[in-house]
Amino acid sequence: MGKIRKRKPNKSQSPESIETFEEELQIDSKENAIQTIIDQLQAVNVEEKYCGLQTFAMLIESEENIAQVIERGLIKIIAPLLLDPASSVRNAAAGSLRNLSVLKLDVCEILMEQDVMTPLICYFHQFTETWVPDAGSKTKDEDIDTLIQCVNLLLNLCESSDLAVKYLSESRILDIFPRYLDLHTFGNDIVIAVMQCLFVVVEDNSIAITKIKTSSENQLKHLLILDSNEPPILLIKTLAAGIVINTCRGNISSLPVDVINPIMQLLATTLSLDHRTACHQLSSSVPLKNSSGKFDAPKGKNAQILQEQIKAVLYLLDGQQSAIEIIANICSCDDDDDDIDEMESSESEETAEDEMCTNGEGVVHAEDKLPPEVMEAMISLDIFDKVWSRTQLPAENVMMILKEYEESQLVPKKLYNLQTRALLCINNMLSTLPINKLGGVNGVYKIWVDAGKLVFKQNSDNVNLLESATAVMRAALDKIKLRENNAAESSLFSDLALSDIEIMLTGIKDCQVPEIRSNLIRMIGTLALLLINNLNDTTTTVICTITEFILEQAHKENEVWVLAEAIDTLVDLYSEDETDSIAANVKLVEKLASLAPILKNKARQQRKLPKEYKVLVSTASSNLPRFIKYKKARINNL
Repeated sequence: MGKIRKRKPNKSQSPESIETFEEELQIDSKENAIQTIIDQLQAVNVEEKYCGLQTFAMLIESEENIAQVIERGLIKIIAPLLLDPASSVRNAAAGSLRNLSVLKLDVCEILMEQDVMTPLICYFHQFTETWVPDAGSKTKDEDIDTLIQCVNLLLNLCESSDLAVKYLSESRILDIFPRYLDLHTFGNDIVIAVMQCLFVVVEDNSIAITKIKTSSENQLKHLLILDSNEPPILLIKTLAAGIVINTCRGNISSLPVDVINPIMQLLATTLSLDHRTACHQLSSSVPLKNSSGKFDAPKGKNAQILQEQIKAVLYLLDGQQSAIEIIANICSCDDDDDDIDEMESSESEETAEDEMCTNGEGVVHAEDKLPPEVMEAMISLDIFDKVWSRTQLPAENVMMILKEYEESQLVPKKLYNLQTRALLCINNMLSTLPINKLGGVNGVYKIWVDAGKLVFKQNSDNVNLLESATAVMRAALDKIKLRENNAAESSLFSDLALSDIEIMLTGIKDCQVPEIRSNLIRMIGTLALLLINNLNDTTTTVICTITEFILEQAHKENEVWVLAEAIDTLVDLYSEDETDSIAANVKLVEKLASLAPILKNKARQQRKLPKEYKVLVSTASSNLPRFIKYKKARINNL
């Protein structure tokens, strides 16, 4: 969350001097440059330390320098400068460390290993317990920025490390933060930064929940009802809603109805603002390159107006992402994961999801998990459509304009993040909302097609986008599968030909990310399952092709849990008696039997797996021998 802090050059530094930094670095050895930075950081003189931090900030703008910076121990030298007596040094140190924390996923782990948390916690204890912005102070803006950078650094560390959350909970920070919810005293930017951090650290954190409920319940209720729908205020209100829900351990039904209804209305309002229109308008204000390939950047009042416009769009996107994360959590069934996993049995003719959604006595529909007032609000406020709209990016030329101009480059990044989070939210909503409220089977089929376009037709190298889009494709087919007994609905796929799935199979072959491979394998397996009710020469050929492809991929698969997913997919597909002749045709039993020892060996070798993967591997390992025995007997009786 939050924006990447751009390094601010000295007034004496021209843009040309910054641009030539890399050239100078090539002339002088990088090793000597890093040693110079170390000498400057360890100097007594404030200007020397500040200069060292500025050079460090330019150095880490190239990811190729990160490893050497870490190896030389610069982080351990810079982190204590968060406590430097000079405001400018604290500010430069905070900005550099914060920027470092967003460069790569594993950098936050390294920051933790190099004990950044100790000086960071000390900063909050030493400088923020009683501080208020002083209009007469020469360092007011610098001090505000330092606080925001330190809060954002803390947020990034806590998102990446449970240990950071533990250290935070044991400190006085959660006792200090509530004072920064005073909008009148501290203004939008500080309040937003603190609330974004609380939104994350309060989730599933008993200590944080107790402290924030005790100290901030009334403040949060006050922020929830602020009388404005301007982007920064909408963001604050949305974050307040998220924190309130998280202080109830994510159980929105534990809140009074007169709190639930305004929260749902707020989420709908936040998502009602057209993010694409806002970006189109912003692109019209952003300067374009001139004939010499440079930008004629606005100056004076015009520059300020443009900066405020960019800031408003960033507030808008942050608010919508927060709203989507809240909705995704509301629609999440994590608390039932273990039950669902234990229900899975391939000996049954129904999958766990089928059983959970059966009308049988004592069995709960997936949509029954939502409180009635929440379900009613989801439907009446068109929440699903509003979330789906966030999966759509602005026009390509708009994205290009925003990417090229340095001051607006964060906007496209946030748009991609918003798109990914929206898809993950759609994944949860598909399993929670009734199919008749999603446009019926045809509506869900369209979602599957549109998600497929994101996966197969955009040639995207955005791994997070691909993973979330394939999850939606999988969830959409699972939703349709629950209604497969209706011949009209299952006939959606009856005309599917080999050429139609060829692009999917190629996508799986080329995929290097296990999570995406797993989604795609399960998805094409479900696709084959949907064809069983409309067997003909064409659909039988498609089913055989999909089966042989999954078997081939299973033999090549290195990740045991993806292998287990492939096996489980085939077991689900061929659990139907109508598939006996196809199973015999593709020699399914013999080929699955050859996979059994491979699965067993890989399971023994790859013991350190997340809980959900362990359950998947265990289920496949126990079901496979029984399924082989069952299917072999049926084929022998043909």
